[in-house]
Amino acid sequence: MSALSKAAALSAATKPRLTAKAAAKTTGTAPAWAAKAMRHLGGESVVDVLTRQHRQIKRAFLKAAVPGPRRRRDFDRLMRLLAVHEAAEEAHVHPVARRALHDGRLLAARRRGEEKEAKKLLVELWRTGPDGKGYLRRLNEVRRMVTRHAAREEREEFAQLRKALTVPRLRMLGAEVKLTQAYAPTRPHRWANNEAANKLAAPFLGPVDRTLDAIRHARAS
Repeated sequence: MSALSKAAALSAATKPRLTAKAAAKTTGTAPAWAAKAMRHLGGESVVDVLTRQHRQIKRAFLKAAVPGPRRRRDFDRLMRLLAVHEAAEEAHVHPVARRALHDGRLLAARRRGEEKEAKKLLVELWRTGPDGKGYLRRLNEVRRMVTRHAAREEREEFAQLRKALTVPRLRMLGAEVKLTQAYAPTRPHRWANNEAANKLAAPFLGPVDRTLDAIRHARAS
């Protein structure tokens, strides 16, 4: 085979491979290790993950208001849902929105401000507890604020993220959120209300909170 024929054969053999690599870069396809991680974590869009959690939180508020022996357990579950949800949003979602969206800085600043105010109320609710004086009043106050905040997120932030990011990036962000929530703090901490604070606090506060939760549940059982 002549040198020219060999060159042509080599070009034909490598062209699909090079084209595939180029296509992966232009379409935002995740690398193999990332795709495997996403499959393991469910491969869900971050918008779907957080919207589903909003619905879970709304139901948890209702259950935490019901009197009876299960109120403590339902209260603890509500606090845990809110804590891990906000920790992941503040560490990963709002920073991406700030960089990727039109008026992203303004949107992210508004959401962080709302979360900061909600966290103050959550700390007070946590201190009151499900058996404390004024519990239902504080619970309803937090519920109204959190519900309004979630609606604004879905309308102003999540809808734009779905349009602005590629499907692989949305799924990767969903995986990041799930991973963060697996070790995030399980109760509100007023000063952990931005990206840096949440990322630094999670490895320390998360295990501490979960250990205290286990001790409290063991004493209650």
